[in-house]
Amino acid sequence: MTVASHGGAERGALDGARVLIPRGGGWGERVRAGLSARGAIGVVAPLIASVPPRDIAARDRDFRALAAGEYEWLFLTSAAAVEQLSRAEVRLPASVRVAVVGAATARAAAAAGYEVSFVPVGHASARALVSQWCAGREPRRTGRSLVVRSDLATSVVSDELEVRGFAVDACIGYRTVGVDLEPEIAVDLREGRIDVVLLTSLSVGRELRRQVGVLAPRTLLASIGPGTTRDAERLGFTVAYTARNQSIDALIAELDAQPDALTTTPPDTISPGRMTAGGGTETFR
Repeated sequence: MTVASHGGAERGALDGARVLIPRGGGWGERVRAGLSARGAIGVVAPLIASVPPRDIAARDRDFRALAAGEYEWLFLTSAAAVEQLSRAEVRLPASVRVAVVGAATARAAAAAGYEVSFVPVGHASARALVSQWCAGREPRRTGRSLVVRSDLATSVVSDELEVRGFAVDACIGYRTVGVDLEPEIAVDLREGRIDVVLLTSLSVGRELRRQVGVLAPRTLLASIGPGTTRDAERLGFTVAYTARNQSIDALIAELDAQPDALTTTPPDTISPGRMTAGGGTETFR
């Protein structure tokens, strides 16, 4: 729902809301700018960060092989994977084609100078990426692929490609680690001075649970997709809203368009497009 401002312009449900952004860096600043354009106050408070993997030598071998043109396809399932490739100054030869899980990863890849050849249509998920990419392709006519992922991410892409007969290597490109919140932010979450938390993964949920515990009843949790919602519920969260289209931009746009999005109501059954109260007993990869 939108309501008329004093100037006659319409403003969305997020207007004036304090929204916690759980990752920093360029990603966090981009999200904050998007929220600001909607009248919201973005609070960049990283709960997780991406760091090099424990086995850096193995990762670097894969990156060198990639830069040498030993792979036909590079699969990227997160912007964090793009960040690690960029930090390592990996330059892709023209022979390497890039497949990404969704629009956000595609934007990150393009910003890093990598031309994206394949983005699945519809939901941004690993299974959608594999099923759509495999359609009409024959393993014997397709070169070897490299999948770059985090230490905590599932091996869905590499496993599914292998099962379907494609030659594939999996590279642990980075680790996801927890970041301690500033004490005042943790207090704001417990006392309801944060209106919305953007829940982008299981790892974010785990850190929220570890560092904050029980959220204030008026603080709403908004999830980037059904998988993250399920993970959060297993950790004891009540998720207020689950994005229909799995990207951070879609989540923010959908929240802003929700009628009474920031009106606290008793916890209820969660479904995409349903807004309820967050922070029960208080859950990314």
